[in-house]
Amino acid sequence: MKTPTIEAGKAAAANDTEAAAADARIMLRTEACFVRLQSYQTRNKLSDQQLGNRLGSNGTYVSRYRNNKFIGDLDAFEGSIEQLLAREELMEGDEGKLCEKGFCVEPVSDFLNLVRNQRMMGVGYGPAGRGKSKACQLYTAANKGTIYLHVNAWATGRDRVIDDIARISGARRAKCDKTMTDALLRVLRDSDRLLIIDNAQRLTESGRKWLADFHDATRLGIALVGNPEIEDQFLRNDQHASRLGRCVDVTTITDTKTTVLHLLKSYLPDAAEDKATQAEALAILRLEDGGAARAVKMHLRLAVKIREGSPQTPPAEAVKLARTQLVHKAA
Repeated sequence: MKTPTIEAGKAAAANDTEAAAADARIMLRTEACFVRLQSYQTRNKLSDQQLGNRLGSNGTYVSRYRNNKFIGDLDAFEGSIEQLLAREELMEGDEGKLCEKGFCVEPVSDFLNLVRNQRMMGVGYGPAGRGKSKACQLYTAANKGTIYLHVNAWATGRDRVIDDIARISGARRAKCDKTMTDALLRVLRDSDRLLIIDNAQRLTESGRKWLADFHDATRLGIALVGNPEIEDQFLRNDQHASRLGRCVDVTTITDTKTTVLHLLKSYLPDAAEDKATQAEALAILRLEDGGAARAVKMHLRLAVKIREGSPQTPPAEAVKLARTQLVHKAA
């Protein structure tokens, strides 16, 4: 627990014991954590209540924290903040730290090239957290004309998918087009471009049906990337299933050593060649339940913080401590 404010303020001076006790329960926030949270709130244009919801709390606690008048378990509240910010970094950050070797970049790229070259509709699946989205984004950046659509939970139906593809591809309705689908057919039919639908397991049945028909009409390569249930969703409908070409697990990491070395060079550069530290990172990467490059990154971030607080801690020991702390938090 954080140390409570020692001075009870005006309440103590007035011998108001009840109010003084309340003052004494006010905990001092961690300023670095507060600055990061404030930046997150501003960046995402969130009200206190909206931010509180994301933290599993409410707007009152956010307001108290902002005004440095927090009452309650501050360690738990700041732990929630750290988890929220870590999730944002994992989902939105690290583009510059993702190399073109290791992770699942190579199998994802091979799959996307196959779908594009053979103009098929294929499924590239695998467990969450293995780097599929980042690999798709790297491919999109390197291959001009690729259309990359990340399906959000609130935009899964046919009409929204059509609008988003049109926006990303730059398609515009002309006088000859009765609908936006007509515009997309005109622009994308036999265009040799590739459409990547990331998080495709979120698509509704109407969205899947439209994609299947759109593929028939355009012969456009369409890569559906996401969690393993995508294939099962298509197999429930014989007409949809008949459209599928290659279905493959794209999360096989081709070179675990390259992946670990890259992560260590990014987060613990002084320990990148340390065999003990490499072994600890490899153990996390190979965990059957939840092991992935994402998990290694989370552990190494925490290991860096541990070493900042205790510079004499050996890197391998810091990674071990990080694993213990994260397991404890999860429990």
